[in-house]
Amino acid sequence: MSWLRPVARIALRLLGPALLLYFLLTIDDLNLVWRTLAQTDTWLFLLAVILVVPFFLLKGLRWRYILQAWGVPLPLGQATALYAIGIFLGVVTPGQAGDAVKAWYVRKLGYPLSTGLASVVVDRLFDVGVMGLLAASGLYFFWDVLPGGRLLNVLVVAGLLVAVVLGLVTAGSRRLRELVFGRVLPRLIPKGLKAKLGFGGEPQPGQNLLHTLHLTPRQLGVITALTVAGLAWTFIRIYLLFLAIDTPIAIGPFIALVAILALIQPATPGGVGGRDAALVIVLGTLLQIDRDQAVARALSLSVLLLLLNIENVLIGFLLSLRYPLNELRRDGLAEQSAR
Repeated sequence: MSWLRPVARIALRLLGPALLLYFLLTIDDLNLVWRTLAQTDTWLFLLAVILVVPFFLLKGLRWRYILQAWGVPLPLGQATALYAIGIFLGVVTPGQAGDAVKAWYVRKLGYPLSTGLASVVVDRLFDVGVMGLLAASGLYFFWDVLPGGRLLNVLVVAGLLVAVVLGLVTAGSRRLRELVFGRVLPRLIPKGLKAKLGFGGEPQPGQNLLHTLHLTPRQLGVITALTVAGLAWTFIRIYLLFLAIDTPIAIGPFIALVAILALIQPATPGGVGGRDAALVIVLGTLLQIDRDQAVARALSLSVLLLLLNIENVLIGFLLSLRYPLNELRRDGLAEQSAR
């Protein structure tokens, strides 16, 4: 049955384009999509474009704070640039390896690879955790339209809550870290990777994940606040897109919807198809509009979201020219810090 995995992977990749094609072929008035896009408020869209600056700064500030907690004094400008580069590489590399490359940048600066890996894992977990909690509010707003029935939805939300709580408790408890990173993970990680991460042998503070992944309650609070602030800018940018195509919805359902879209996006390449299907269902229910209107607005939002993503990727690409991986060294970091 070894053939099932590649077949399933191919089917999943085709699911998104298939869903998009289905909407394009079944809409009665395809021109409605183009008319909706043509009526986009240019100024609101440009404002969403401009707000990428505080978005990247807050993301870079959070990652910098995590690194500083573990002894890596990265300047804010460089942390922000590397974060943007990670987004760029996450799109253009196989397997979305942007986070791993950020860890490699940290290593090239002269610090342990384990520290870089731990920083990007914690950074990503906070986004997923907060988004998961916000998506859980969708149970209240979209109870009648979510698939799977009430029991499945309750189990999914309960699982998200448990995962978030366990992650925070593990990060702040030395005993749990010793259990997870000292006994459980070493048995699951291949020997070659285990050596690179610093597992095994005599533990040295700052040299393996067991000692690296430690955050005080105060640090957890600061990182949570920065996460909420960064996601707030994301929500503002996306809400401006809703307003730009004259699709205002209540703030509560909007936040739950965006969080759900963020969590289901990895299911299909670029979120294509899956995101559109969720938007069609939710917009049709919330706005009480016919299917063609829901499809037109969903596809228009997808196009505008794609343009924002292209902006993020383009910024990351330009910054990758400024910070080439093969030239990053600790002396370069010191030079920039002096400035």
